[in-house]
Amino acid sequence: MQFRPITQSALAAAFFVFCHVGSAQIVPEPLHLQHAVQDKNFYLFSAIEDDPKVRSTLHADKDLSEISAERQQYLGLALRSCKGDAVCTMKSLLWTEEEIRIVSFALERLYHEDASLRELVNKDLRPSGTYVLYQDKSGEALLANAWEICARGTNNIIAVYGQGEAPRYPLIDSISFDVHSSEFQQKIGAMAQSLSAETPDSQFFFSPSLKAALQLLAMNRRDEAGREEPMETAGNAAAIKTIPRIQWSKYPYSVIVVPGAGPSDPNTALSDAGRSRTALAAEAYHAGKAPFILVSGGYVHPSQTRFAEALEMKKALLTDYHVPETAILIDPHARHTTTNMRDAAREIYRYKMPMDKPALVISNKGQIDGIASQAFVYRCLKEMGYLPYKIVEHPSDTSLVFLPRLDSLQQDPLDPLDP
Repeated sequence: MQFRPITQSALAAAFFVFCHVGSAQIVPEPLHLQHAVQDKNFYLFSAIEDDPKVRSTLHADKDLSEISAERQQYLGLALRSCKGDAVCTMKSLLWTEEEIRIVSFALERLYHEDASLRELVNKDLRPSGTYVLYQDKSGEALLANAWEICARGTNNIIAVYGQGEAPRYPLIDSISFDVHSSEFQQKIGAMAQSLSAETPDSQFFFSPSLKAALQLLAMNRRDEAGREEPMETAGNAAAIKTIPRIQWSKYPYSVIVVPGAGPSDPNTALSDAGRSRTALAAEAYHAGKAPFILVSGGYVHPSQTRFAEALEMKKALLTDYHVPETAILIDPHARHTTTNMRDAAREIYRYKMPMDKPALVISNKGQIDGIASQAFVYRCLKEMGYLPYKIVEHPSDTSLVFLPRLDSLQQDPLDPLDP
C-alpha cells in the first residue's frame, strides 16, 4: 500500500470529513472520573446515578419498575434452583435481547415525556463524546443505543468473569479462577445473595447486573481501566500544563506516538522491542519532529503483569534518553495496536492538541507494516466499528503519519479492561 504526502488544505478537508459530525457539541477535556472503572465502561449509568431528576423519573416509571422486579425474582429463583452453581446463578443477571428492547422502548418514551432525560442526553451524554458514533442521531436514538451498549457490556463481563467464557483475547484477558472451584462458587454465592437482598425500589433497573459486573472485575483483579486515573492530575499533569504554550507551527507533527511491546517474562519491566521503539521516538523528539512523545501500552503481557508498558517507556525516556517529563504523555491502558491508535487520538482531542495537525507513530518495521495494512483496517472495523485514524503518509520503515479521528472517543465496554 502506497501513501503520498498531502497538502495542508487536504489535511483540513480530511479533518472536516472525519470530525465534523456533532464535534461542536463534544467538550475537548478529560472525562470527570469519580469511579474510573465504572465511568469509563458505563458512562450512561454513572450519568443517571449522578442526576437526581433522572433518578426520580426512572424510579417512577412503571415499565422499568416491572422489569426490575422481574429480574430480581429471577435472581432469587436462581439462588434456590442453581444449588450453588456459579455459572447457573450468573445466568440470571444476563440481559436477554427481549429485555434490552423493552428497556430501549421505555427510555425512548421517557425521552419524549420528561425533560430531565432530554437534558441528560443534550447536556451530558453528547458533550462527553462517550457515544460519539451516535452523535448525529436523534436524542432518543442516542439514549437507546447508549443503553444497549451498556447492557451488552455488562453481559460480556458477567459471561467472561462470572461464567468463564473466553474473551476476545484469552491469553491476556481471561478469568482468574476455575469456575468450578469451591472458592469461586462461594464468592459468587455470597455476591448473589447480597444482590438478591436489595429491594427493587432502592436501586435502578440496571443496578444488579452493573454491581455484579464491577464486583467480578474487582474479584478477578481486573481493575486495569482505572489504574493511573485520573491521568491529567497524575502521570500526564506536567505535559498537559505545557500544551497551551506550544507554538504548533514550529513542528511538523503534534505528537510522536509509541506503541508498547510487552515482554514474555513476568520479571522483565521493558522488553527489547519496547526499548528500541523508545529510542527511535527520543531521537525524533530531539530532532524537533514534535513537542511531545505519547507512550502507549498497559498492564498486558504476560497476563496480570505488574508492569505497564507506557510507564516503563516513560522511565526510559526520562533516565536514558533525556526527554523532560513536560514532553511525555502516557497511555497506560491500551492492550492492542488498535487501541494504541485509538487512545492516542483520545488524548490528542481531550488534551486540546490540534486534531487537524498530523501525528507521527514510531515503531519497528513489522508493526508499522501491520498498521499500514488492509488487514489492520479490517481488524479495527471488526473490533471497534470504526477507524481511529487516517494514514496520510508512510515516510519510513519505522514511521507513519496519521490524522486522529473523533470517533475514537466512543466507549467500548466489550473491552472492559480498556474501554
